[in-house]
Amino acid sequence: MDALGKSPIPVPLLITGKVSMLCCWLFFIAKNQGMGILYSSNALQLIAAVLAAAGVIFIVSGFICLGNSISVGLPREKTEFRCNGIFRITRNPLYFGAFLICAASCLYAVHPVNFILFAIAFAIHHSIILKEEKFLESVFGKQWMDYKQRVPRYLRLKF
Repeated sequence: MDALGKSPIPVPLLITGKVSMLCCWLFFIAKNQGMGILYSSNALQLIAAVLAAAGVIFIVSGFICLGNSISVGLPREKTEFRCNGIFRITRNPLYFGAFLICAASCLYAVHPVNFILFAIAFAIHHSIILKEEKFLESVFGKQWMDYKQRVPRYLRLKF
């Protein structure tokens, strides 16, 4: 499968979302460089570590479950419908994991710019998810709709 698909949103907006997310993640490094972090505590650092670790687990699990169906953007080729493993508790483990890492960054390095970057990254990536869901419905029809009814967009708390 071709790893590079079609962007579901305008490319400049996509790039803005990716850069915002990356910059949010870079606040982990900024804090260690003493770059004007407003507040810090051991409790927040512990919570941030747990959230970041969970985010990495979601992302890695998502990649493993996708196998060779991984595509950045909407796939240009025929793809398989995947709903096993981590996809039983979230329809978007890669995005959800990335959001957890952003949230962890905001707790680890409390700074208004970090919160703004997370908000921008979340808004743009949420719009990508909505476009991807329309694509999945058009490709997989009833199979997607049944899955969508069973599994939430971000996280199922009830197992």
